[in-house]
Amino acid sequence: MNISQRQLQAFLDIARLGSFTRAAERLHITQSGLSAMTRDLEKQLNCRLFDRTTRSVALTPAGAQLVPVAARVLAELESVSDSINRISTRARQILTVGATPFIASDVLPLAIESFQSEHPEISLRIRDLGRQQIQDDVANGTLDVGFGAFFKPASGLERIALAEFPLALVCPANNDAGARRRARRMKWSELRDQPLIGLSPENPVQQLIEENLRRTGRANEERPAYENMQTVLAMVEAGSGFAVLPSFVAPCCARYAVQLVTLTEPQVPLSFYQITKKGRVTPDGTAALARALTTALQQEPARR
Repeated sequence: MNISQRQLQAFLDIARLGSFTRAAERLHITQSGLSAMTRDLEKQLNCRLFDRTTRSVALTPAGAQLVPVAARVLAELESVSDSINRISTRARQILTVGATPFIASDVLPLAIESFQSEHPEISLRIRDLGRQQIQDDVANGTLDVGFGAFFKPASGLERIALAEFPLALVCPANNDAGARRRARRMKWSELRDQPLIGLSPENPVQQLIEENLRRTGRANEERPAYENMQTVLAMVEAGSGFAVLPSFVAPCCARYAVQLVTLTEPQVPLSFYQITKKGRVTPDGTAALARALTTALQQEPARR
């Protein structure tokens, strides 16, 4: 027996409409085609399903018995099909994410573990890029979402602040500056005599740092400069000097054997943002990933 879903649907339409002509119109097939389909079904079941005259179509007892069975089979097939389609759609979901290299390598892995446990149906594609490239790729649709410290709004992009992180002094974990170790806070004015290293002068984070170092008379002085925060942290660990960085580097401090001391008077906040393209529907999972990333950024370093 090889009864098709289409045959069962045609049978039900004839039974409910009481007309081959109207059923054929509904199914968008010819009346002769519908008749042939019905004859084949009757042949497979070895019974007559309809009593037909020139004026009416009526179910036979066998046909009446088939109606609830056919209706149930079609309903179950539709339910299963919808469920499979939903699973297939979820399986095809991909969220393409851009993040600055430090975030992509040292923070996102923590967020991804939490995110994937809640959303295993969403595949993440992570690209580590500079801030400007992230903005360009979100604007042209290459990226679904970007994360980073984007200092200025950009045309065509929606910028949402996820959290604020104060600037902090990064010093070796074994540095025994008593007040810093106890309170983990110090004033900008106390940086006058500290040997400093930093990011490249073109980096907007470093430019914000220089604005505040100006109060201590140390803005734009010559000092070792590096392109990546990971390198700065490694150099601080190696004893090359202290550095001022956003406190979102906290999750990595234990890895690099460094500690953070929040700088005060003033405390300088740096906002961390999510950017998406204006007018574009935000893909599923974006908000959940943003929450997981924010949580990871705010983790305290493991104590040594």
